[in-house]
Amino acid sequence: MPTKIIMNSGKEYMIDENAEYVIESFFSENKMPMGNGSITVLRNTFITINNDKTIFINPSHVSSVETLD
Repeated sequence: MPTKIIMNSGKEYMIDENAEYVIESFFSENKMPMGNGSITVLRNTFITINNDKTIFINPSHVSSVETLD
């Protein structure tokens, strides 16, 4: 299903990925020192959000993610 990503600035992006996949790509897992598990953190770097690799966003500036019908 198509997904709309709305940035803090109000800019909107429409992509053909499902919302769960998009949201999962916003996070990374960091291993804790000494092997004490891991922690999930929001990425603070540019990632691509479409198959053509023409749209790059910083997930820390995403306001909302909506699934469209």
